Amino acid sequence: MIIIGLFAVAALALVLAGNEPNVQYSVDEVMNSPTDYDEGNVHLRGTVGLNSYDSTNRTFLLQGSNHNLTIDASGVAIPPAFDEGRVVAIKGKLNQVDGIWTISADEIITGCPSKYEAEST
Repeated sequence: MIIIGLFAVAALALVLAGNEPNVQYSVDEVMNSPTDYDEGNVHLRGTVGLNSYDSTNRTFLLQGSNHNLTIDASGVAIPPAFDEGRVVAIKGKLNQVDGIWTISADEIITGCPSKYEAEST
């Protein structure tokens, strides 16, 4: 019984050690100091800019309150719930291309629309 308990604790410790927390940043947090995230994987959220989706190049703007960030979605599937004006989460790599900060998306995550709607009283 003790051996099984030690094995379970060791297995749990290995699982937790291998999973670092995935902090989700806003577009503004990343763009206030983009060199802190340069060439690294980042997980951020923002609003897909209206009239910004280019279906040919598969790029769009992700908007924060004060900054925009170009998203290159050419290497990932666009979720069915993706839409301009919608809050999405992006996982990808931040790079500077021709002076413009861009995220090469590894994943685009849309949430439940009701999660983002204001509650009415």
